[in-house]
Amino acid sequence: MEIHNSVWDSLDFYVYGYVDPRDESIRYIGKGIGNRALAHMEDKSDSEKTRWIKSLKQLGMNPRIDILARNLSEKQALRIERTLIDAIGIGNNRLTNKVRGHEVSTGREPIEEIAIHQNPRKLEVHHELLLVRLNKHFRPGLSDLQLYDLTRGVWGLNAERKDTVEFVLALANGLVRGVFVPESWHPAGTTQYIHAPRDDVDLPNRWEFVGSLAPQEIQDLYLHRDASSSFIRGNANSFGYESPREN
Repeated sequence: MEIHNSVWDSLDFYVYGYVDPRDESIRYIGKGIGNRALAHMEDKSDSEKTRWIKSLKQLGMNPRIDILARNLSEKQALRIERTLIDAIGIGNNRLTNKVRGHEVSTGREPIEEIAIHQNPRKLEVHHELLLVRLNKHFRPGLSDLQLYDLTRGVWGLNAERKDTVEFVLALANGLVRGVFVPESWHPAGTTQYIHAPRDDVDLPNRWEFVGSLAPQEIQDLYLHRDASSSFIRGNANSFGYESPREN
């Protein structure tokens, strides 16, 4: 059925889904105005989305376009698009979107994550610390073992300075998300990564540690503290040191 442009124009900004007619699953979500939703049918690029559409056409089928929300402002459409993408998820036979949607200030998060980010206490340093920034590698819900494997290597540390470190703090977006005891240091690539395999262990002059989760009293000192001031704004270094300040 051909849809007249007047119908598309009546929607204002809208959010749409491409539906797989075989199982009624939504495989792509987007936002648009006018007949933007039709553009993907003529997309010649190579992506998971276009490969899925092509596979349907080879079976004599087309995706169904469902309008999920309409008569919106552009800001509302962006927020709904992002929320739906977050709710359904990307990959693993879910959405074929490449990214989570256009940037908005909030998205899908566990309530615990929201609580952690609200008014965190500033980091107070009581030990010799190594702070490592995980950022894009971190995601909520990582197990202690997964976080440990991400934290323990590989770092271009000063060979002497590393031996003074009492605890290693794993940071994500400025907050401490894990606290570990480095029990021994080893050249990068000489110990096994089980829970977070690495592809950068062959870099020269890098180190990794073997250790354990810090005791609870140390966790209480540092976990979820705001350590953003430990890195000068614009500093792209992936790690830094902190020492107790003398009174």
